[in-house]
Formats: sequence, C-alpha cells, structure tokens
Amino acid sequence: MERKFQIFDEEACVVNEKPEEENTCFERPCFKWYTTPWSECTKTCGIGVRMRDVKCYQGRELVRGCDPLTKPVAKQTCTLQPCPTEPPDESCQDRPSTNCLLALKVNLCSHWYYSKACCHSCRAVRPPAS
Repeated sequence: MERKFQIFDEEACVVNEKPEEENTCFERPCFKWYTTPWSECTKTCGIGVRMRDVKCYQGRELVRGCDPLTKPVAKQTCTLQPCPTEPPDESCQDRPSTNCLLALKVNLCSHWYYSKACCHSCRAVRPPAS
C-alpha cells in the first residue's frame, strides 16, 4: 500500500498543534577526578615522598565511576637539595660499653646508634666523602 503525503505552508496549519522542535533534556553530571594539593615532602633534604587525595565525583556525590586509567597519581617522590654530610670527627672514641667489633661484623654502622657509639670503628668502613 503506497502512502502519499502533501506538504503545505506553515500558514495552512493550526499554530497551537505544531510539535516543539527543541526540548531541554537532563544529563547526569560527568564522572570526574578531583585532587587535593600536594602535601609537604616527607623529608627536608634528599629524596622524600609527597601525597595528595584523589577522589572521584559525579556532580557533588563521591562515587566510584571514574576511569581508573585516567586517575591522577596520589603519591610521588620529591627530590630536594642533597642532605649535608657530617665531616668525620677525628677525635671520636668508641663507647666502651658497646661491642663495636660485633657491630662492624654485622654491618650495624649504618644505624644511627652504632654510627655514634662506635664512631671510631665505623669511620673505617665509611666510604670517603667525595
């Protein structure tokens, strides 16, 4: 069955029966990553870490719909000026109450307590300052 239609000018039609050509539509707000500012570096010299919060929002709602591939990093290293190295103390003495021979044998010179208590013995294993 063939349908036929005829086109009339707008003036021939009833104006208030004309369907709307545009309509507003509501779209849900997009999922978006938001970040807080970076924290201070965990160190004051050398290499430390700084962090920030990274959260996913849809409009004002905290949600879980953001693309994980576009998630901004929440943690990164921060490199500051090199830490000052203490010049070796030529007059340092090992503390008599500490077994410095054993400390040297089991590599305890990197520990802050033994590096001070056994400063004379540990000085021998310290790499020379460049």
